[in-house]
Amino acid sequence: MRGKHLLITGSTGFFGKWLLALIAFLNREGAGIEVTAVSRSPERFLGEHPQYRQCGWITWLQGDVQALPQVPELRPVDMVIHAATDTLAGAHADPLRIFDTILQGARNVLDLAVRAGAKRVLFTGTGAQYGAISSSQPVPETHMSACNSLLASSAYAEAKRAQETLAALYADRHGLECILTRCFAFSGPGLPLDAHFAIGNFIRDAIGREALVMQSTGLSVRSYLHGADLAAWLLTLLVRGQSGHAYNVGSDQGLSIAELAHRVVARVAPQTPIIMPKAGEGSSVVSYYVPDIQKARALGLDVWTSLDESIDSMVDWNLDRPLSS
Repeated sequence: MRGKHLLITGSTGFFGKWLLALIAFLNREGAGIEVTAVSRSPERFLGEHPQYRQCGWITWLQGDVQALPQVPELRPVDMVIHAATDTLAGAHADPLRIFDTILQGARNVLDLAVRAGAKRVLFTGTGAQYGAISSSQPVPETHMSACNSLLASSAYAEAKRAQETLAALYADRHGLECILTRCFAFSGPGLPLDAHFAIGNFIRDAIGREALVMQSTGLSVRSYLHGADLAAWLLTLLVRGQSGHAYNVGSDQGLSIAELAHRVVARVAPQTPIIMPKAGEGSSVVSYYVPDIQKARALGLDVWTSLDESIDSMVDWNLDRPLSS
């Protein structure tokens, strides 16, 4: 990465914030990485994170993946990370729009990469591409199940699957090296507390000393990779990942949603009650959403930040902030 010019879409989202933080650290160590950061609202981000205003290594481009701005011609791009996708629940109220946004955005990023002379492009996909995982074992990249293409609710995951095929087509035609990631669940400062992320909701309620009201039986299993680990994984895969290959990104240390609730309460507010749904109430759907990460581990990647450390960092970061941050 030393001395490279990196273009990042979604640079002010959860993924982008952690990538910028890691690159800032690397540049303080003399890496000399330049970043062109694409964001719909860079001024809002800079108002919340003024430490980036004086960073000469960042060039901000205001725009959306639906209509990407031009990269200055005097700045050839070496590599691209496409991390722009709205994963918040509200975005999924219009499945057709989210499907179009993902595919058109991917096409625009690939066209930009070709025009800018980029050699490598990393795409952020989703573990939801595997569909409903029936087993209780971490899912490997070779797992052949997929989401139900007959359902409108599959729009997000199906578009991410099609994004991988689109990348393969551009690799074949233009010689781009494309690395595909399938991202699972994450934790750490910057994760919304008022969205559809269970860990964020639990921490919000525990901070407010409110009862944690379970909306399900709590038997579904999840795992969480901290944002700092995530950023290191993405940069490593961008540089060292094999072109045309998919890599799971996440933690393989699964726990049930009920166990997560008790873990949060124990660390944040031990007296906070956890209210389980009555018999016959709440969602009875049980899902298993944990990746097999042996392929990533072969590149030296690992789960370096424990779940307890993640919970503590989220609490510390949010104590002096509005709970919607």
